[in-house]
Amino acid sequence: MERKMNGRGKAIVLQVFFVLAVTCQARATVVNWNSIEVNDVEYYVQTDKSTYLLGEDVEMLYRITNLGQESITYTVSWSPIWNFWAETGGQCIWTGMYSKLAIVTSLTIGAGESVEFPEFNPHFTWDLRDDADDLIQPGEYDVIGGIDHSENYYDFTKVSVQIEVIPEPASVFFLSIGLPFLRFFLKRKI
Repeated sequence: MERKMNGRGKAIVLQVFFVLAVTCQARATVVNWNSIEVNDVEYYVQTDKSTYLLGEDVEMLYRITNLGQESITYTVSWSPIWNFWAETGGQCIWTGMYSKLAIVTSLTIGAGESVEFPEFNPHFTWDLRDDADDLIQPGEYDVIGGIDHSENYYDFTKVSVQIEVIPEPASVFFLSIGLPFLRFFLKRKI
């Protein structure tokens, strides 16, 4: 005896497929990076991937490479000289370093050399919480790395990459399972 799948069964199969696809997409991404070149200096930022499940950590790296023939020096009146932040719709929602110390900071990079930030840890981490410590909403965000390059406070040479934050699989799964039941109960007359 052959059974055909009804519309409700097809909808559930499609929803389960969607959950699996979203989960695989978040896990199967590669390093996400971007760079710009200004006056023989390459400014580079990367995240460990381009798609994150809500609640995962974003690992970031910012690197400066001197492509020129002479050393370059950055000197500012505060520390740290670099920072990371995240924006959505052009508005800053998270800043890696909330304050700067009034310490003269100088950084010299020789010809052909690179410096990575943070300097002592291979990556800086963002836990997908905003500056108010609230978990962000799923969506697209710009992750930005920058270095102060003048005495004008927050005069950064910055470069950004875009990431996508998606709901964790449990939320998507329960939402996808719950929608057919919700439709069922809404259609029933009590």
